[in-house]
Amino acid sequence: MKKETKTTQNKVVIYCRVSSKEQEDTGYSLPAQEKLLKEYAERKGLSILKVFSVAESASGTKQRKIFGEMMEYMQKKNIQILLCEKVDRLTRNLKEAVVANDWVEANEERQIHFVKQNLVIHKNAKSDEKFRWDIEIVLAKKYISNLSEEVRKGQKEKIAQGWLPTKPPIGYKTIGEKGHKIHIIDNEISPLIKKMFELYATGNYSLVSLEDEMHKLGLRTKNRGKIYQSRIYDLLLDPFYCGKMRWDGIVYPAKQEPLISKDLFDKVGIILKRRGKTSLATQHNYLFRSKVFCEGCGGVLAWESQKGTIYGHCNNHMKSRNCPLKTYVKEKDVEEQIDVVFEQIAPRNEAVLKWIEEIIKEENGEQINFRETEIQRLNGLLQSIRKQKDRYFEAKIDGEIDLEFCDRKISECRSEEAVLESALEKVNSQTDDYQDLSLVIHELAFKAREIYQKATVDEKKMLLSQLFTNFTQNRYEIRANYSLACDYLLKWMPKLNELYELNNSHTTKGKKSTFVLSHPTMLPLYHKIRTFFAENPNEEF
Repeated sequence: MKKETKTTQNKVVIYCRVSSKEQEDTGYSLPAQEKLLKEYAERKGLSILKVFSVAESASGTKQRKIFGEMMEYMQKKNIQILLCEKVDRLTRNLKEAVVANDWVEANEERQIHFVKQNLVIHKNAKSDEKFRWDIEIVLAKKYISNLSEEVRKGQKEKIAQGWLPTKPPIGYKTIGEKGHKIHIIDNEISPLIKKMFELYATGNYSLVSLEDEMHKLGLRTKNRGKIYQSRIYDLLLDPFYCGKMRWDGIVYPAKQEPLISKDLFDKVGIILKRRGKTSLATQHNYLFRSKVFCEGCGGVLAWESQKGTIYGHCNNHMKSRNCPLKTYVKEKDVEEQIDVVFEQIAPRNEAVLKWIEEIIKEENGEQINFRETEIQRLNGLLQSIRKQKDRYFEAKIDGEIDLEFCDRKISECRSEEAVLESALEKVNSQTDDYQDLSLVIHELAFKAREIYQKATVDEKKMLLSQLFTNFTQNRYEIRANYSLACDYLLKWMPKLNELYELNNSHTTKGKKSTFVLSHPTMLPLYHKIRTFFAENPNEEF
């Protein structure tokens, strides 16, 4: 042991730390500290065994971890001397100060050299030196507390301005000078993030399958690494993408350009909430996973494979007793019960499909006129509210009206302006796409059964998500809850198929479009379906 002490008594460890970008910019950088301490060690004839550094970007947890690793290393290697620039470089809290002090007091040979302050602390140091050590610790603690307070004030001000006071999530980037930095959409990555939300909103992807799919599409971290399902889960719940920001658990309004709509964000949130913990992992790609709910206890059915047959059953979610409706139902029996829907929503033949297309195209002119009228109305309202907002700004500047009242009215105008801008954007996006969507929906309905029979499990899930929101199970009976588009088609297509037969067998032959639009039964229903497609151009089928 004696020999080991001799071989390590001139060995030292260097500890460098900066706690803010300002310190690094004003000469306290890690390289500058390291250079100072190495020169000191050379003058004193000390041999440096290892350098520990903590950058300004390191979190508090990481700083504490590095400090602990350094103390453990010196204990293990029997290092007796620690070199540091100043007291506030070594410790910023009383807990670390106690650890450092206990290390010094445990052995008379141990020393901490604070080079810039010309202070050496050891067990037998003079009382005034130890007093300086204690005072410096208190001042360091005060400094870091004040620094934290200033940081919080800066963060609060940044939030009040409508900007996130930290780095934005993937899909955005930061521009601007210090104190004036803002976040803008990263055009290189943002399309993939938007695609990620759209895919998950279909209900056909677990986080596991979404992780694989996005990796195939080229989504990577800033370091070109893979984005794993736990991170995808956090991104899907981040309101930053729909134009807001979350800070300390509170959601605030924000000024960055939204990457996705609020409707899409909410839809994804509902799916994540419904799936709960099951969204984080899945070993099997079952067709009806998270889609069927038990009428007895309200729980989602679990699926399992037994001897090549897939069964679903509830998990007894009732607290007081087992679910009275718990029944094992085969996956193929569920498919058979919903197969009838394919027939009900489909045009009877290609002639009916062609007839529908003619009607939809004929009605397109009316929708264009409606859209142009609505755009004019919204632009008028938007111009009026902006003028009103400008008047309150002028009154605020001139001091004509109470400042608090002006601020409140300006805030109200901004809220109304945002609502009108959103409505205008929605109407502007409703080009002739609704016509194309209507045509595609009817064609898809015509071929739905054929597509389903040839599809893979993922493709089947995609098709089912367009037809059904979910299913409920009552023993062996399966009840479907339809999507809006499917619900309309279930009412529309059987009557239209019947009407087509009447149209071909009566005197109305040759006047198909006029007949359908004047028929007392079909007219209200037809206008319902036409209006639905016009007002919901992005509605899934």
